[in-house]
Amino acid sequence: MEKLKQFGEQILIRFGDFELTFSQTFILLFAIVVLILLSTFSSLYLRRRKMLDKFGVRLKKLIVRSVNYFIWIFGLIFILRFQNVDTQSFFSYVIYSGERLTITIQKIFLLVVIIFIIRLIVLFIDFLMNRKIERDQLDAGKGHSLLQIITYMVWIGGIMVAIGALGVKITFFIASISALLVGVGFGLQHIFNDFFSGIIILFDGSIKVRDVVQVGDVVGEVTDIGLRTTKVRNRDNIMLIIPNSKFTSDNVVNWSALDEKTRFDVAVGVAYGSDVRLVEKVLLECADQVKHVENNPKPFVRFENFGDSSLDFRLFFWTRKSFIVENTKSEIRFKIDQKFRENNITIPFPQHDVYIKSNNG
Repeated sequence: MEKLKQFGEQILIRFGDFELTFSQTFILLFAIVVLILLSTFSSLYLRRRKMLDKFGVRLKKLIVRSVNYFIWIFGLIFILRFQNVDTQSFFSYVIYSGERLTITIQKIFLLVVIIFIIRLIVLFIDFLMNRKIERDQLDAGKGHSLLQIITYMVWIGGIMVAIGALGVKITFFIASISALLVGVGFGLQHIFNDFFSGIIILFDGSIKVRDVVQVGDVVGEVTDIGLRTTKVRNRDNIMLIIPNSKFTSDNVVNWSALDEKTRFDVAVGVAYGSDVRLVEKVLLECADQVKHVENNPKPFVRFENFGDSSLDFRLFFWTRKSFIVENTKSEIRFKIDQKFRENNITIPFPQHDVYIKSNNG
């Protein structure tokens, strides 16, 4: 029995002034098993609680995880204190020591806690913002842009707090970063241009999430605005990643900026001799019978020109579905072809008169 007691008092782990014996290790392992069971049952209980479902999947998972972390951290500290283990010596153990920075286990633990709290705050803000959007208390585009700005501000502020918690002076850190940015700035001009363009886009709100935009020949719906790039989904359902500098330096058409309704047109030519008023009536009927064409403002027809081979007309209409307007135009053309056949209106082929002058001399 005395030998067993002596064996239990032998030191197994030592970190500086921190020591852990065999008997303490055995009790610690037993306590860890108890903590595993406790955290497992708490996770199952929280996942089954419908009250947490309203927070969304990501925030609910983080809440469950934070409860588990709380159980583990305070459970281990309580066990170590119960075993008369000098936890202060353990957390004060120096991992790295330099002239300007000293890293201990306590500082690393504090850094992890700060990052976890930042994530919890960001996901909670995301939950609140999405709930306002779902209840139509906030425009979706403005809400997502505002969420991006707040997220970056929270992360920047949290990183500053974390750096301060490590013992690094903020002024020294900012000076170091400034010197680094000056050194690499000339080689990364395009990246910095995209970065500051992203900040401008997020703050001025000229382009928002779910807006339909045209950049050059690309037409698509904005799905995400980041600090460096913006994701745009085109009509072929292909995700395009466009540098933000394109939106601040190039000509950009935002079809959703002023009004939800956007005007488009379909051009058609009819043969000379056709009843132009009948053509106008038929074109308006075609517009009225096609889905996604708005009745207010009403479609109208413009007699544009006496062409070389045809009388040229253009049907103007408004739609809220500007992203799929090419499908709407196609449906209108199908209707025009059908109605023209029913009313004996001819769409002519291009015609050219050729005169041949012979020289018998």
